Amino acid sequence: MDLALKKIELIDWLKDQDQNIIDQIDEIRKSELLKRYSERMGQDVGSKLKRSNLDIIQGHTKSQKEVEALFKNRK
Repeated sequence: MDLALKKIELIDWLKDQDQNIIDQIDEIRKSELLKRYSERMGQDVGSKLKRSNLDIIQGHTKSQKEVEALFKNRK
């Protein structure tokens, strides 16, 4: 069976699946994307992404206006 046919069959099968299966497949997709991105960008990108997400969750962020003011005042 060629790849194009497998993809079509998989899409057709997905139409009848419940949310749990779709969520599991989406997690696999996200994991694969992160893996590929990390391989292209270097080993510690994954840890930087996790740290960035943690900073956002903890509120350690600055608004665009705050960043612009910071750089404007440095001149």
